[in-house]
Amino acid sequence: MKMKDFFQVMTEKREITSPVFTKPFTERPSHIKQLESLLKETDPNINRVLAETHLNLFRIGHIGESNVHFELNNSMLPLLCLHDVRLENRENTAQFDFIVISHSIIYVIETKKLYGDIEVTGSGEFIRKLKSKSGRVYKKEGMYSPVTQSERHARLLEKLLKENGLIKTMPVENLVVLANPKTILDKKKAPAEISKKIIRSDQLVKFIKQDLNQRKKKTYAVDNRIKDISKFILKSHKLVNFDKSRYMNVETAAAVETVPDVEAESSEAGKDSEKLYKELKAYRLEQAKKENVAAYLIYNNSTLEDIIEKMPSNKEELLKIRGFGKTKAEKYGAGILEIVRKN
Repeated sequence: MKMKDFFQVMTEKREITSPVFTKPFTERPSHIKQLESLLKETDPNINRVLAETHLNLFRIGHIGESNVHFELNNSMLPLLCLHDVRLENRENTAQFDFIVISHSIIYVIETKKLYGDIEVTGSGEFIRKLKSKSGRVYKKEGMYSPVTQSERHARLLEKLLKENGLIKTMPVENLVVLANPKTILDKKKAPAEISKKIIRSDQLVKFIKQDLNQRKKKTYAVDNRIKDISKFILKSHKLVNFDKSRYMNVETAAAVETVPDVEAESSEAGKDSEKLYKELKAYRLEQAKKENVAAYLIYNNSTLEDIIEKMPSNKEELLKIRGFGKTKAEKYGAGILEIVRKN
Protein backbone atom coordinates (compact mmCIF):
# COMPACT_ATOMS: atom_id res chain seq x y z
CA MET A 1 0.00 0.00 0.00
CA LYS A 2 1.32 3.45 -0.89
CA MET A 3 2.07 5.87 1.96
CA LYS A 4 -0.65 8.24 0.74
CA ASP A 5 -3.21 5.41 0.80
CA PHE A 6 -2.01 4.29 4.24
CA PHE A 7 -2.36 7.82 5.54
CA GLN A 8 -5.91 8.04 4.18
CA VAL A 9 -6.93 4.85 5.94
CA MET A 10 -5.34 5.83 9.26
CA THR A 11 -6.67 9.38 9.39
CA GLU A 12 -9.92 8.83 7.47
CA LYS A 13 -9.17 12.05 5.56
CA ARG A 14 -10.40 11.63 2.04
CA GLU A 15 -10.54 13.69 -1.11
CA ILE A 16 -13.91 12.18 -1.99
CA THR A 17 -16.35 13.62 0.55
CA SER A 18 -19.44 14.23 -1.57
CA PRO A 19 -21.13 12.64 -4.60
CA VAL A 20 -19.32 13.00 -7.93
CA PHE A 21 -20.82 11.85 -11.23
CA THR A 22 -17.79 10.60 -13.16
CA LYS A 23 -20.16 9.67 -15.99
CA PRO A 24 -22.67 12.53 -15.84
CA PHE A 25 -26.41 12.28 -15.99
CA THR A 26 -27.67 13.35 -19.43
CA GLU A 27 -30.88 15.36 -19.58
CA ARG A 28 -31.54 14.26 -23.17
CA PRO A 29 -29.76 10.98 -23.91
CA SER A 30 -28.57 10.27 -27.45
CA HIS A 31 -31.13 7.51 -28.10
CA ILE A 32 -33.97 9.93 -27.31
CA LYS A 33 -32.46 12.65 -29.53
CA GLN A 34 -31.99 10.17 -32.36
CA LEU A 35 -35.58 8.94 -32.21
CA GLU A 36 -36.87 12.53 -32.10
CA SER A 37 -34.80 13.33 -35.20
CA LEU A 38 -36.02 10.18 -36.95
CA LEU A 39 -39.65 11.15 -36.41
CA LYS A 40 -39.01 14.54 -38.03
CA GLU A 41 -37.96 12.83 -41.26
CA THR A 42 -40.49 12.51 -44.06
CA ASP A 43 -39.42 9.04 -45.25
CA PRO A 44 -42.69 7.07 -45.76
CA ASN A 45 -40.89 3.81 -44.94
CA ILE A 46 -40.32 4.77 -41.31
CA ASN A 47 -42.37 2.66 -38.89
CA ARG A 48 -43.66 5.65 -36.92
CA VAL A 49 -45.79 3.59 -34.55
CA LEU A 50 -42.76 1.60 -33.40
CA ALA A 51 -40.53 4.68 -33.18
CA GLU A 52 -43.13 6.65 -31.17
CA THR A 53 -43.67 3.69 -28.85
CA HIS A 54 -39.96 3.35 -28.13
CA LEU A 55 -39.54 7.09 -27.71
CA ASN A 56 -42.37 7.29 -25.18
CA LEU A 57 -41.00 4.33 -23.21
CA PHE A 58 -37.50 5.82 -23.18
CA ARG A 59 -38.83 9.19 -22.02
CA ILE A 60 -40.83 7.63 -19.20
CA GLY A 61 -37.89 5.52 -18.09
CA HIS A 62 -35.65 8.59 -18.16
CA ILE A 63 -38.00 10.45 -15.81
CA GLY A 64 -37.50 7.68 -13.25
CA GLU A 65 -33.72 7.85 -13.67
CA SER A 66 -33.89 11.62 -13.23
CA ASN A 67 -35.52 11.11 -9.82
CA VAL A 68 -32.75 8.75 -8.73
CA HIS A 69 -30.07 11.13 -10.04
CA PHE A 70 -31.54 13.92 -7.93
CA GLU A 71 -31.46 11.76 -4.79
CA LEU A 72 -27.85 10.63 -5.34
CA ASN A 73 -26.60 14.06 -6.36
CA ASN A 74 -28.03 15.63 -3.19
CA SER A 75 -27.08 12.81 -0.82
CA MET A 76 -23.90 14.53 0.50
CA LEU A 77 -22.32 11.07 0.65
CA PRO A 78 -18.79 10.19 -0.56
CA LEU A 79 -19.76 8.38 -3.76
CA LEU A 80 -18.58 8.07 -7.32
CA CYS A 81 -21.59 7.64 -9.60
CA LEU A 82 -21.91 6.62 -13.22
CA HIS A 83 -25.13 6.89 -15.21
CA ASP A 84 -26.18 4.89 -18.28
CA VAL A 85 -23.34 2.42 -18.64
CA ARG A 86 -23.14 -0.52 -21.03
CA LEU A 87 -20.61 -3.25 -20.26
CA GLU A 88 -19.64 -6.48 -21.96
CA ASN A 89 -17.91 -9.54 -20.58
CA ARG A 90 -17.28 -12.12 -23.27
CA GLU A 91 -20.72 -13.07 -24.62
CA ASN A 92 -22.66 -11.26 -21.88
CA THR A 93 -23.85 -7.65 -22.05
CA ALA A 94 -25.59 -5.48 -19.46
CA GLN A 95 -27.04 -1.98 -19.50
CA PHE A 96 -26.75 -0.23 -16.12
CA ASP A 97 -28.95 2.67 -15.05
CA PHE A 98 -26.50 3.63 -12.27
CA ILE A 99 -23.28 2.24 -10.84
CA VAL A 100 -22.50 3.80 -7.45
CA ILE A 101 -19.06 3.27 -5.93
CA SER A 102 -18.40 3.89 -2.24
CA HIS A 103 -15.31 3.11 -0.17
CA SER A 104 -16.85 -0.13 1.08
CA ILE A 105 -19.40 -1.35 -1.46
CA ILE A 106 -20.48 -0.95 -5.07
CA TYR A 107 -24.20 -0.59 -5.79
CA VAL A 108 -25.79 -1.55 -9.10
CA ILE A 109 -29.04 0.42 -9.25
CA GLU A 110 -31.88 -0.54 -11.57
CA THR A 111 -34.56 2.15 -11.83
CA LYS A 112 -38.15 1.04 -12.38
CA LYS A 113 -41.12 3.33 -12.98
CA LEU A 114 -43.72 0.67 -12.36
CA TYR A 115 -47.44 1.31 -12.57
CA GLY A 116 -50.16 -0.16 -10.38
CA ASP A 117 -49.67 -1.53 -6.87
CA ILE A 118 -46.96 -4.17 -6.52
CA GLU A 119 -47.10 -7.14 -4.16
CA VAL A 120 -44.14 -9.45 -3.59
CA THR A 121 -45.30 -12.88 -2.42
CA GLY A 122 -43.63 -15.21 0.04
CA SER A 123 -42.12 -17.15 -2.84
CA GLY A 124 -40.64 -13.96 -4.33
CA GLU A 125 -43.15 -13.57 -7.17
CA PHE A 126 -44.13 -10.06 -8.28
CA ILE A 127 -47.86 -9.39 -8.70
CA ARG A 128 -49.23 -6.16 -10.14
CA LYS A 129 -52.68 -4.98 -8.98
CA LEU A 130 -54.66 -2.46 -10.99
CA LYS A 131 -57.33 -0.57 -9.08
CA SER A 132 -60.30 1.57 -10.03
CA LYS A 133 -60.77 5.03 -8.55
CA SER A 134 -62.94 3.53 -5.84
CA GLY A 135 -60.06 1.26 -4.82
CA ARG A 136 -61.44 -1.99 -6.21
CA VAL A 137 -58.86 -4.30 -7.75
CA TYR A 138 -60.08 -5.10 -11.26
CA LYS A 139 -56.99 -6.83 -12.58
CA LYS A 140 -54.02 -8.82 -11.26
CA GLU A 141 -51.08 -9.87 -13.37
CA GLY A 142 -47.72 -11.48 -12.78
CA MET A 143 -44.60 -9.61 -13.83
CA TYR A 144 -40.95 -10.42 -14.36
CA SER A 145 -38.87 -9.91 -11.22
CA PRO A 146 -36.75 -6.74 -11.58
CA VAL A 147 -34.53 -8.08 -8.79
CA THR A 148 -33.50 -11.05 -10.93
CA GLN A 149 -32.46 -8.77 -13.79
CA SER A 150 -30.43 -6.42 -11.57
CA GLU A 151 -28.78 -9.40 -9.84
CA ARG A 152 -27.45 -10.60 -13.21
CA HIS A 153 -26.05 -7.15 -13.90
CA ALA A 154 -24.33 -7.02 -10.51
CA ARG A 155 -22.69 -10.41 -11.04
CA LEU A 156 -21.41 -9.37 -14.48
CA LEU A 157 -19.84 -6.21 -13.03
CA GLU A 158 -18.35 -8.10 -10.09
CA LYS A 159 -16.79 -10.69 -12.37
CA LEU A 160 -15.38 -8.01 -14.68
CA LEU A 161 -13.79 -6.07 -11.80
CA LYS A 162 -12.30 -9.19 -10.20
CA GLU A 163 -10.87 -10.48 -13.46
CA ASN A 164 -9.10 -7.15 -13.94
CA GLY A 165 -7.73 -7.02 -10.41
CA LEU A 166 -9.78 -4.02 -9.25
CA ILE A 167 -11.59 -5.74 -6.37
CA LYS A 168 -11.04 -8.84 -4.28
CA THR A 169 -13.51 -8.81 -1.39
CA MET A 170 -15.43 -5.59 -1.97
CA PRO A 171 -19.11 -6.52 -2.34
CA VAL A 172 -21.17 -5.62 -5.40
CA GLU A 173 -24.86 -5.44 -4.49
CA ASN A 174 -27.92 -4.83 -6.66
CA LEU A 175 -30.80 -2.53 -5.77
CA VAL A 176 -34.12 -1.94 -7.51
CA VAL A 177 -35.39 1.59 -6.99
CA LEU A 178 -39.08 2.30 -7.60
CA ALA A 179 -39.32 5.80 -9.04
CA ASN A 180 -43.11 6.12 -9.30
CA PRO A 181 -44.42 7.89 -6.16
CA LYS A 182 -47.94 6.57 -6.84
CA THR A 183 -46.91 2.93 -6.65
CA ILE A 184 -47.77 1.16 -3.40
CA LEU A 185 -45.26 -1.56 -2.62
CA ASP A 186 -46.37 -4.47 -0.44
CA LYS A 187 -43.37 -6.61 0.49
CA LYS A 188 -44.47 -7.80 3.94
CA LYS A 189 -44.42 -11.43 2.79
CA ALA A 190 -41.36 -11.11 0.58
CA PRO A 191 -38.25 -13.17 1.37
CA ALA A 192 -35.66 -11.05 3.22
CA GLU A 193 -33.07 -11.34 0.45
CA ILE A 194 -35.57 -9.81 -2.01
CA SER A 195 -37.21 -7.31 0.32
CA LYS A 196 -33.94 -5.55 1.18
CA LYS A 197 -33.15 -5.02 -2.50
CA ILE A 198 -36.35 -3.10 -3.36
CA ILE A 199 -36.43 0.55 -2.31
CA ARG A 200 -38.54 3.57 -3.11
CA SER A 201 -36.57 6.46 -4.60
CA ASP A 202 -37.33 8.77 -1.68
CA GLN A 203 -35.81 6.17 0.69
CA LEU A 204 -32.65 5.50 -1.35
CA VAL A 205 -30.31 7.92 0.40
CA LYS A 206 -31.50 6.83 3.84
CA PHE A 207 -30.86 3.20 2.91
CA ILE A 208 -27.35 3.92 1.60
CA LYS A 209 -26.46 5.98 4.69
CA GLN A 210 -27.55 3.19 7.03
CA ASP A 211 -25.80 0.55 4.94
CA LEU A 212 -22.52 2.50 4.84
CA ASN A 213 -22.65 3.10 8.59
CA GLN A 214 -22.96 -0.63 9.17
CA ARG A 215 -19.93 -1.22 6.94
CA LYS A 216 -17.78 1.52 8.50
CA LYS A 217 -15.37 -0.90 10.11
CA LYS A 218 -14.98 -2.77 6.84
CA THR A 219 -13.53 -0.10 4.57
CA TYR A 220 -12.18 -1.97 1.59
CA ALA A 221 -10.91 0.81 -0.65
CA VAL A 222 -9.14 4.15 -0.44
CA ASP A 223 -9.83 7.09 -2.75
CA ASN A 224 -7.30 6.05 -5.38
CA ARG A 225 -8.79 2.57 -5.60
CA ILE A 226 -12.38 3.67 -6.16
CA LYS A 227 -11.15 6.24 -8.69
CA ASP A 228 -9.41 3.41 -10.52
CA ILE A 229 -12.65 1.39 -10.50
CA SER A 230 -14.57 4.34 -11.92
CA LYS A 231 -11.94 4.95 -14.62
CA PHE A 232 -12.00 1.29 -15.61
CA ILE A 233 -15.79 1.29 -15.94
CA LEU A 234 -15.67 4.46 -18.04
CA LYS A 235 -13.02 2.95 -20.27
CA SER A 236 -15.01 -0.29 -20.61
CA HIS A 237 -18.30 1.46 -21.46
CA LYS A 238 -19.51 0.41 -24.91
CA LEU A 239 -21.43 2.88 -27.04
CA VAL A 240 -24.32 1.53 -29.09
CA ASN A 241 -24.74 2.93 -32.57
CA PHE A 242 -28.25 4.01 -33.50
CA ASP A 243 -29.72 1.41 -35.87
CA LYS A 244 -32.19 3.25 -38.09
CA SER A 245 -33.05 0.06 -39.97
CA ARG A 246 -34.96 -1.35 -36.98
CA TYR A 247 -37.50 1.47 -37.44
CA MET A 248 -38.07 0.90 -41.12
CA ASN A 249 -41.05 -1.05 -42.35
CA VAL A 250 -39.57 -4.55 -42.08
CA GLU A 251 -40.93 -7.73 -40.51
CA THR A 252 -42.73 -6.73 -37.31
CA ALA A 253 -41.53 -9.78 -35.41
CA ALA A 254 -37.92 -8.64 -35.71
CA ALA A 255 -38.78 -5.19 -34.41
CA VAL A 256 -40.83 -6.53 -31.52
CA GLU A 257 -37.84 -8.44 -30.16
CA THR A 258 -35.96 -5.17 -29.64
CA VAL A 259 -38.54 -3.43 -27.46
CA PRO A 260 -36.79 -1.82 -24.46
CA ASP A 261 -37.47 -3.20 -21.01
CA VAL A 262 -39.08 -0.09 -19.56
CA GLU A 263 -42.20 0.04 -17.46
CA ALA A 264 -44.37 3.13 -17.50
CA GLU A 265 -46.26 4.97 -14.83
CA SER A 266 -50.00 4.76 -15.16
CA SER A 267 -52.71 6.69 -13.41
CA GLU A 268 -55.44 4.86 -11.56
CA ALA A 269 -58.47 4.10 -13.65
CA GLY A 270 -60.97 6.97 -13.50
CA LYS A 271 -64.06 4.85 -14.09
CA ASP A 272 -65.15 1.91 -12.01
CA SER A 273 -65.78 -0.14 -15.09
CA GLU A 274 -64.26 -3.37 -16.36
CA LYS A 275 -66.43 -3.02 -19.45
CA LEU A 276 -64.53 0.02 -20.76
CA TYR A 277 -61.19 -1.64 -19.99
CA LYS A 278 -62.18 -4.78 -21.91
CA GLU A 279 -63.55 -2.82 -24.87
CA LEU A 280 -60.38 -0.76 -25.21
CA LYS A 281 -58.29 -3.94 -25.05
CA ALA A 282 -60.50 -5.61 -27.66
CA TYR A 283 -60.17 -2.59 -29.98
CA ARG A 284 -56.40 -2.63 -29.51
CA LEU A 285 -56.24 -6.31 -30.38
CA GLU A 286 -58.47 -5.81 -33.43
CA GLN A 287 -56.22 -3.05 -34.80
CA ALA A 288 -53.08 -5.07 -34.06
CA LYS A 289 -54.41 -8.01 -36.08
CA LYS A 290 -55.28 -5.74 -39.00
CA GLU A 291 -51.78 -4.27 -39.05
CA ASN A 292 -50.02 -7.51 -38.13
CA VAL A 293 -48.19 -5.90 -35.20
CA ALA A 294 -47.95 -6.58 -31.47
CA ALA A 295 -50.92 -5.17 -29.51
CA TYR A 296 -48.81 -2.89 -27.30
CA LEU A 297 -47.61 -1.05 -30.43
CA ILE A 298 -51.16 0.28 -30.87
CA TYR A 299 -51.08 1.54 -27.27
CA ASN A 300 -49.62 -0.06 -24.15
CA ASN A 301 -51.32 -0.77 -20.82
CA SER A 302 -50.07 2.50 -19.37
CA THR A 303 -51.77 4.49 -22.13
CA LEU A 304 -54.92 2.37 -21.83
CA GLU A 305 -55.17 3.22 -18.12
CA ASP A 306 -54.64 6.91 -18.90
CA ILE A 307 -57.53 6.83 -21.39
CA ILE A 308 -59.81 5.31 -18.74
CA GLU A 309 -58.84 7.96 -16.21
CA LYS A 310 -59.08 11.03 -18.45
CA MET A 311 -62.00 9.92 -20.63
CA PRO A 312 -61.11 12.13 -23.65
CA SER A 313 -64.04 13.50 -25.64
CA ASN A 314 -62.13 14.79 -28.68
CA LYS A 315 -58.79 14.41 -30.46
CA GLU A 316 -57.30 17.45 -28.73
CA GLU A 317 -57.87 15.79 -25.35
CA LEU A 318 -56.59 12.48 -26.71
CA LEU A 319 -53.33 14.16 -27.77
CA LYS A 320 -52.75 15.16 -24.14
CA ILE A 321 -52.60 11.50 -23.13
CA ARG A 322 -49.11 10.12 -22.78
CA GLY A 323 -48.34 7.82 -25.71
CA PHE A 324 -50.53 9.57 -28.29
CA GLY A 325 -48.93 11.68 -30.97
CA LYS A 326 -50.61 13.00 -34.11
CA THR A 327 -50.02 9.77 -36.02
CA LYS A 328 -51.75 7.54 -33.48
CA ALA A 329 -54.53 10.06 -32.88
CA GLU A 330 -55.32 10.11 -36.61
CA LYS A 331 -55.21 6.32 -36.94
CA TYR A 332 -57.02 5.23 -33.78
CA GLY A 333 -58.63 8.37 -32.38
CA ALA A 334 -62.10 7.94 -33.87
CA GLY A 335 -62.41 4.33 -32.66
CA ILE A 336 -61.18 5.11 -29.15
CA LEU A 337 -63.36 8.19 -28.76
CA GLU A 338 -66.45 6.23 -29.86
CA ILE A 339 -65.76 3.54 -27.23
CA VAL A 340 -65.26 6.17 -24.51
CA ARG A 341 -68.44 8.01 -25.60
CA LYS A 342 -70.53 4.85 -25.24
CA ASN A 343 -69.27 4.33 -21.70
